[in-house]
Amino acid sequence: MNKLLLVFIVNLIFFSCEDVVEIQLNDSNEVLIVDAYINWIKESNKTEQKVNLSLSSPYFRKTNKPATGASVYIEDENGKIYQFTEENSGFYIPIDTIPYDTDNLYTLNIQYKNQTFKGEESLRTVSSINRIEQEYVELFGNEAVQLEAYCLDPMEENNFSYFEFTSAGLEFPEYNIFRDDFTSGGEYYGFLLDSKLKEGDQVKIRQFGLSNFGYNYWYLLILQNTQQGGPFVGTPVNLKGNIYNIENSNNYAFGYFRMSEVSEIEYVIK
Repeated sequence: MNKLLLVFIVNLIFFSCEDVVEIQLNDSNEVLIVDAYINWIKESNKTEQKVNLSLSSPYFRKTNKPATGASVYIEDENGKIYQFTEENSGFYIPIDTIPYDTDNLYTLNIQYKNQTFKGEESLRTVSSINRIEQEYVELFGNEAVQLEAYCLDPMEENNFSYFEFTSAGLEFPEYNIFRDDFTSGGEYYGFLLDSKLKEGDQVKIRQFGLSNFGYNYWYLLILQNTQQGGPFVGTPVNLKGNIYNIENSNNYAFGYFRMSEVSEIEYVIK
């Protein structure tokens, strides 16, 4: 009984002396984040042209702060300028449509808080999605839908692209990337495997043309967002794209300026 009483008294003293320690975390400076894209959809001849600007936030703060009041324009190599206007907070659209042109180099210019950011890209073509194959397979004891979106790779070209699968039946979009190291002149495909899709669900399948640099960027971006961790997996790092600060290289921006031809198909699960 005396031993039990002693243990009780020691525990009482220990917990009564416990204080809440608040650790002040140092938040890093806000960094400009750029999501800029010019999409030309092959099947509909429609275009999507937008520059989304936001600011980085501390790790434990989940809100997204738009970067408002920026001056944004795109200039081609002949000096023609396409001005953008701020449609909503942090969302900028061109006043005049940028034309379809695979022979021109375009430079994105962003002036924000007395800093100038630039990024260069040209329009990258992509093969058309010509057929979809579907089957049901077993995934961890459950029935899952597997989709394969097939394309024909052009001969004697270096081609890079990524596939995007979106649907109301998917929690998040699914992505996979492609480079034609071993398929030149043959068929290749992007694939989706998911156990939540069901008959009647509609899936939008897109393939975006990429540059070689763009392929490497998207490869690392997808890897960082899908790796499961483990003792031999590297720690994620800040991933820089093709946006640079011409006045202060230390005040860099995150994100990417992409110009892609896009092949798009709407598919209904059978």
